[in-house]
Amino acid sequence: MVSGVTVPRLDKVGRGGFMRRFLTLVCLLCLAIPAGISFSGCTRNPAGNYCNGQGYGMKVDDLASLTLQPVTTGISMAYGQTRQVSAPTALTCKGAQANVSTFTYGTTNNRLVDISPTGNICAGTWNRNSGGGIADYTICNPPSPLPSTGGLPYATAYITASAQSVTSNPVEVYVHAQVTSVSLVTAASPTSINTQQCFSQGAQAVIDAEACFVSNNTQYELCAPSSVTSHYACPGGLPPGVTSVPSCTAAIGALSYAVGNPTVATTTTNTTTNLVTITAQQPGTTSITASVAGSGSSAGYFTTCPPASISLTLANGGTSGTITRGVTQNLTTTITDTYGNPLTGLSLTYQSTDPIDISANGNGAITTSYPGVASVYAVCQPPNCNAAPINELGIYGTGLPVSSNPVTVTTPGTASDYVWYAAPGQSQYVVSVELLTGTVGSTVRLPYVPNSMVMDRMANNIYFGSTHELMAISTSSNSIAAQSPSVPGVVLAVSPNDQTVLINDQVRQLLYLYNVSSGNYTTIGGMGTAAAWTPDSATLYIVDSASQGSLHTDTLYVYSQSTGWTTYTLPCSVFNATTCPVPSTGARSLAVIVPSVGAFFSGSNTMAHTWCPSGIVGNYASMSFYPQGPFPDNSVAAQTDVLAATTDGNHILGVSTSGISIALSDIGVTIPELNCLPPVTDPNYPLLLGDTLSPLVLHTTLSQPPAITATAAAINQVVASPASNLAFITYTPPTAGAATGVKLPFYVTGSSALSYVPFQGSAAASITAPLVGAFTPDNKLFFVSTAGDNMIHYISVPLVTTTPASADTQQISPNLPACTPLSLGGTDPGCAYSGPSPATAIVPATGIAVKPRSTT
Repeated sequence: MVSGVTVPRLDKVGRGGFMRRFLTLVCLLCLAIPAGISFSGCTRNPAGNYCNGQGYGMKVDDLASLTLQPVTTGISMAYGQTRQVSAPTALTCKGAQANVSTFTYGTTNNRLVDISPTGNICAGTWNRNSGGGIADYTICNPPSPLPSTGGLPYATAYITASAQSVTSNPVEVYVHAQVTSVSLVTAASPTSINTQQCFSQGAQAVIDAEACFVSNNTQYELCAPSSVTSHYACPGGLPPGVTSVPSCTAAIGALSYAVGNPTVATTTTNTTTNLVTITAQQPGTTSITASVAGSGSSAGYFTTCPPASISLTLANGGTSGTITRGVTQNLTTTITDTYGNPLTGLSLTYQSTDPIDISANGNGAITTSYPGVASVYAVCQPPNCNAAPINELGIYGTGLPVSSNPVTVTTPGTASDYVWYAAPGQSQYVVSVELLTGTVGSTVRLPYVPNSMVMDRMANNIYFGSTHELMAISTSSNSIAAQSPSVPGVVLAVSPNDQTVLINDQVRQLLYLYNVSSGNYTTIGGMGTAAAWTPDSATLYIVDSASQGSLHTDTLYVYSQSTGWTTYTLPCSVFNATTCPVPSTGARSLAVIVPSVGAFFSGSNTMAHTWCPSGIVGNYASMSFYPQGPFPDNSVAAQTDVLAATTDGNHILGVSTSGISIALSDIGVTIPELNCLPPVTDPNYPLLLGDTLSPLVLHTTLSQPPAITATAAAINQVVASPASNLAFITYTPPTAGAATGVKLPFYVTGSSALSYVPFQGSAAASITAPLVGAFTPDNKLFFVSTAGDNMIHYISVPLVTTTPASADTQQISPNLPACTPLSLGGTDPGCAYSGPSPATAIVPATGIAVKPRSTT
């Protein structure tokens, strides 16, 4: 009960009366509350719609600002050019997008810079009221009169955009004569670590440019950095009456720059100052393109200093060592550029001379899979490393390859092996032997009589050439894996990466480069007697000798992934009173220098062609790739018929025969430290445009131990061991009067004499010649095939230098059936067998391929 108020009972009054009294009570209470008290949410606050929150002024959805781009760089336009301005950014006071349907554009000088109602800029004046059905704002007429600032054809004006009484920032428009060319100007920045013509890795330079325009058919300087006060890039120099030019940023606006090869350098632009900085990344030279007023121009080149030295060591700091099988060890690679500053992150190619046993990946990690011996090198090979455009090749040393010192790795142990024996031209069969059991395996009959046999470096396939097709046997299944009728001929070489087979079709006189994966091939006309790839599969050398027949010529072919095909005429080998009065024996053999710096070729003088080009820097047409150099460069006064390179890269072994003697030449090879770069004392250091590029001249020594007695029709091989400490000589017996009691000649590298290993076995007295041989990768055995007994002899390598009389430890017979020549009823023209009873005859092996076998 409330004092003074009687509340009626519900049962005494109606529901409507009660509600009326209740509402009256609520109203009385509201009137009794003081006026200063308010309740949140009871009313809407109109001041929240305004930017200042005070209920007046600009509203939050009104246009507050307009930004017209580009804010800092301005717009560069040549006379008569047009450009649509970017739509202004319209924002409210809260930073939200404002709703603007129409903009109005203005200019400070409509005779220099005109702008249409839709924002299309004209570097001059737009047509208006032209008549004849020509719409307005469709023809941009150059400024009239043309601008002139200090005697130079340029001027600037500003454009703006406005809407709803808001005007944008002014944007400067540079109007100028058409820029005909731009030349790069670089200056070392304060953070640069050198100021030479090339920049060390990580160094920075400020990019600027000078630009030209044409007047009276002459290119004059339009603008240039303040550092350029003479030797202007434009042929006419300064225009008549002009004593200085402004910077290009002031005259024609900010230029944009594009780097042709971003691995060599990268650019950064300061959006406040428009300053462009370029940072040296990887060695090489790259083009820089400058763009202004909608057109681009090749402005110049930037060079990151090339490597001058690549040093490889093992983890212990040594350059030779032992790594246990199955263990991975990282090489330590130290690289310095031509100014002695360190280089990192290069795309080096690591090469192993025995990749199936001891491999090196792209990061310089050595993995040992089988016992063996290998030398590992690192090579910086253009175009993947130290690249340069062809018209700048050689500048400061870029575009040229660089090699490291070798690291010799030995993986101890003994591995079993699979061995395949064949007799190209004599037999249609291939026989395999698995050394773990020592038994002769199954015989594979090829589709055709082969004329050649080459195993790929990773021992996955053995390729056999024929006049019908290319045939391949898989070493894992010991069966025919592929037949390619499109590439018949003689297999001369397989690339170390197992991707490309070189085949010489001697009927069509074509050289095929056959891609194993795709089955595609490319061709070049030519003939070859021998070929070899560099360990990185980047370069292929093919040699031909006129002494091999009427279709042959004394020619060297070189194929490079970066420069394509190059051919050279070699010293002649067949007498001709006019062209060859003093013939050589002909270069029918070659040996690639390890690492890939070049190749030696046999002949009356043994000579080399190397990977440093000759010619003039900047003049690609003048360059000769893989040259020998002027005589006597890379020429050694040693008669050689057959050559081999030791895997340590220190020796080229050459063998020749004359009458009843065999002579060996041990050519010591040292690669100059700077490779293709001239020494600091050379007047061409550093290499500049117009300087002369010199061929790489190898440092050689010659050692010739006394000749030994052996009756040979021709030398077949000089086979260097994987450890580079031993070599065997094989040869063809004479056609008549063959000697008996023949021994196997060998040479210990660096020694002063040739020696023999006597053959053993029940038929040893009938041997007429050691025909062909091959080492096991672990350097424990040498397999040699002999004529006369038609056997394979197992020569123990350790016993050769200690007890040579006991070195021939085992003999087996591969029992290769002879093929039947056409003259005796055969059907395959590839059969060259000329002996008796081909149906029952057994021929000696003249091809041997060895693959290590896992014993676990």
